[in-house]
Amino acid sequence: MRVVVVGAGAAGLSAAWELRKRGVDFTVLEAAGHAGGRIAVEEVEGCRIDTGAQVFTAAYDTALRLCRELDVPVRAVSRRAGIWSRGGFRVFDRDDKWRTLRTLLAFRAFPPRSLWQSVRLEWRLRRHAADLSLADPSRALAHDADTSIADWIRTNAGPEALEGLGGSSIRALTLAEPEDVGAAYGMALLWGFNFEPGDMLTPERGMGQFTEALVNTVADRIRLSTKVERAVIRNGAVAGVQTDSGFVAADGIICATPATEARRLLPDLPADIDRTLGRVTYSSTCRVVFGVDRPTLRDGCYFVALPRREESFIVSYSDAAVKSPQVAPSGGLIHAESASDRAESLAQLPDADLRQRFVDEIRRYSPGMQEPRFARVYRWKEAVCLMPGGALTAIARARGSLPKQVRGLALAGDYMHIPSVNGAAASGIAAVDELMRAVPST
Repeated sequence: MRVVVVGAGAAGLSAAWELRKRGVDFTVLEAAGHAGGRIAVEEVEGCRIDTGAQVFTAAYDTALRLCRELDVPVRAVSRRAGIWSRGGFRVFDRDDKWRTLRTLLAFRAFPPRSLWQSVRLEWRLRRHAADLSLADPSRALAHDADTSIADWIRTNAGPEALEGLGGSSIRALTLAEPEDVGAAYGMALLWGFNFEPGDMLTPERGMGQFTEALVNTVADRIRLSTKVERAVIRNGAVAGVQTDSGFVAADGIICATPATEARRLLPDLPADIDRTLGRVTYSSTCRVVFGVDRPTLRDGCYFVALPRREESFIVSYSDAAVKSPQVAPSGGLIHAESASDRAESLAQLPDADLRQRFVDEIRRYSPGMQEPRFARVYRWKEAVCLMPGGALTAIARARGSLPKQVRGLALAGDYMHIPSVNGAAASGIAAVDELMRAVPST
């Protein structure tokens, strides 16, 4: 059996590692000049910059299992965070609930109505906690109505929760507005990152350590700078892929790309599968990363969120030195994110203009932000999968029907699970399982 994996991001690399463990002949084709996708890493002046995802939660069962298999050590990350309210940052620490309560009461961080609505938000999520694991998308389907997380928060907690803790968390996690994020997915994110017991984790040397470990296991099978033009399907079965340098025959194809790219590569998909992929949407972002010699965030916070009432083009910024001190400047490694529509307009600016605009904006909230030692700009047209209402259910149906309609084809990517690094990795391994069942080994 010969398998072609299209894409060397978290899903494609996890699929490749699973294929290697099972002794299957495979090739990974990656259009970019480097592997990693949205978990790539760049080294700058001795620092390691995670250009996309940065952390795990304790519920990331597949990602953490892969870390154990690949001898990648992980460490707990500070849960201390700030949210801007009434002219200043109010610090919350999930590991110290009494401190958080004192902060809320002593500084009146939010109006009483907002505080009550935040309590209602947590209570509502706790009622459904068993269905909201980031490790298991099947249980979340019970909440996958054709509605947004904005509607769900407004109905179940209230408008102040939407504009405060709940909505700000969704914006920071998805780089999109809550109105664009499906209710089931948003509930899972809020529970997993805000309220679920357990540590937030990261590889000791940052997400790039996880990426590099995966790449190293399959590096001899990765062909970089190889653009796949289309997958070739004949008589209901895959035949291979057409690349910019020729045809590659295959008995099986794992398309481990974003859903939008999968539709381009698979023009012969059955109409129902194509329609389903067309429902999947993504946020976009401009991320600017600054190396600094003096801490920018107060009180040892890992990240801070800016509510949309601030009308800032930055939704959040964080200090990677708090999570991965071994690979960041002693003063800090500041990651600042814009979101969606604002990100698309910012992306048109030259790097130098972007860097200065981000520095000036951060100083509105953290006046101590100094002139950076270095800065890097990353533009992500498809940053985070948003899973609008009903998309989780549609994807689950497509997963069941695809093997019956196209022999030897499997889809992988975070959109095939609960979107996350864990979801991407789990989808890659599941895609291998599906191929093994559908195509007998020869």
